[in-house]
Amino acid sequence: MKNLNENAIREAAYYIWQNNGCPSGTSLQDWNLAIKQLSSANKSSSLLKTASSMLKSTSSAKKSNNSKTSASKIAAPKKTSAKASAKVATKSAAKSCAKKSK
Repeated sequence: MKNLNENAIREAAYYIWQNNGCPSGTSLQDWNLAIKQLSSANKSSSLLKTASSMLKSTSSAKKSNNSKTSASKIAAPKKTSAKASAKVATKSAAKSCAKKSK
């Protein structure tokens, strides 16, 4: 949890709460789930960075041998943050929570 920002956890927990229909009394569960999701997203991100750097070092070594390989043409997958995924998934849930509170 050392790399997690409290504001990021708070925002993710909020989107989890909204996605679940804004139930009362679930703040601790939402907070813990946000930590778990963000931690796994950080681990995935670091794995992608490691794989990408390995791919770059491999392709640069092969380029120095003047041979073109398909590995140099492979692009790393686009990273999406947990917050961005949660925002996309909860747009309709946010609207329904707003309607309930009115």
